[in-house]
Amino acid sequence: MDQTTEVGYVTSSRDFLVHLGGFPSIRVNDMVESDTRLRGWVNSIAKDNIEILMLDEGVVLPKQQFRRLPTRLGVTVGDFLLGRAVNPLGVPIDGKGLLSKTRTSANLELDQDAPGIESREFINQQFLTGITIIDTLIPIGRGQRELVLGDAHSGKTGFLIDIITNQKNTGTICVLALIGKPAVVVRNLIDTLRANNALDYTVIIATSSSEPAPLIFLTPKTAITYAEYFQKQGKDVLLILDDLGSHAKIYREISLLGGKAPGRQSYPGDIFYQHAHLLERAGKFLPQYGGGSITALPVIELSLNDFTTLIPTNVMSMTDGHLLFRANLRSQGQTPAIDISLSVSRVGRQTQNHVSNLLSTRVRQVLSAAADLETISRFSSELPPETQLTLRRKDLIIELLKQDPLTAIPTPIQVILLGLPFTTFLQDKNRAFVEKNKKVIIEAFLKHPSLVPITKAVSKLKTDEELIKLLEGTGQILAKICQ
Repeated sequence: MDQTTEVGYVTSSRDFLVHLGGFPSIRVNDMVESDTRLRGWVNSIAKDNIEILMLDEGVVLPKQQFRRLPTRLGVTVGDFLLGRAVNPLGVPIDGKGLLSKTRTSANLELDQDAPGIESREFINQQFLTGITIIDTLIPIGRGQRELVLGDAHSGKTGFLIDIITNQKNTGTICVLALIGKPAVVVRNLIDTLRANNALDYTVIIATSSSEPAPLIFLTPKTAITYAEYFQKQGKDVLLILDDLGSHAKIYREISLLGGKAPGRQSYPGDIFYQHAHLLERAGKFLPQYGGGSITALPVIELSLNDFTTLIPTNVMSMTDGHLLFRANLRSQGQTPAIDISLSVSRVGRQTQNHVSNLLSTRVRQVLSAAADLETISRFSSELPPETQLTLRRKDLIIELLKQDPLTAIPTPIQVILLGLPFTTFLQDKNRAFVEKNKKVIIEAFLKHPSLVPITKAVSKLKTDEELIKLLEGTGQILAKICQ
């Protein structure tokens, strides 16, 4: 008997989850279709039934017949995806009409195994975001997995938009997965990226919160499959999964409906596998495996600043560091609102140039020392000059790390800005002075004929001491400019 003639019959159905009998040779991830043209895929196979997750909404009745489709659960990939917003099945949702598929397009299955260690390359290139606090203090490497977590309204979405817009003219492809977001949020994000000319090198995979749970569940799988397609062409890819907390809740809903045993916080036991299976597909790869890299930024929104719950700690353990956003820092005017003391990058430091690395250590020492001294300073009216200098430097550094939305700062300028608090020029200045003159100083180092050679020389320096010595000679010029 030909496989296409195999049929199955509905034994039970609950909402989007259907159990079938029949189909003696069916496999997990095979696609099936009902006689009323409703599609689903095989999620698991038990001794006495087959579990199907429905992709289309509609009524499924007992004893209804299903047939097996020739295709498996997958999507069509190609360069035609750039600049488009699609759902997890590759159907356009941006109102621009059908995708213009070409001969070079291919069909890829969604559930691929992660490439083994033999295909991977040492991460030694920095992924530049154009954001000072990241590129200098918490650097990210190409192929790294860095978790972005924080409470609501802490500026995570704005930060991710900035990173995407700052990849203009870098050759990086951005893949943005919006998992179960309100439809208005999806629309606003697409409009923002279009307004900033960032859609040309971006693919958006989005599901709204009103769509069927199985479709939302597939969103990050489609995103990583698209990212792998571009990576195998030798391109550097930025993959953003926003957010895996919503994804975990959807998977919990599917699992509880399917009768899986609930574990901690009612999540199923294989929730760790679901996320690890996705994130292990990111990395930097050897030329014989396509070259290129996938830098993954999974996002998790925390409730009430508690990041010790199951899903955040799970994803922390499968990533190479995390950026912790805090709403209270944002309300104090710090943008991006990243808590430097609790954020970490375990791979990025090895990709930085030597001067940036040494300077970031020096800056962290000042911030750490100032945190210890601030408690003492509240109880003392007269502080030693050294303590005053450390506290003033900390204020200057925090002000210099602030960055307006949709602005990119070149790496040499970032290094110069964080070197200036250690010069005599800023030694007696306060935060208000920096706030007022920061843009002027950046402009000067980019355009002033006497300062441009210094900006160009930064990349050739060997130590942070050399940098500070070089910047020491700019004090008089800066003093005139900042009058």
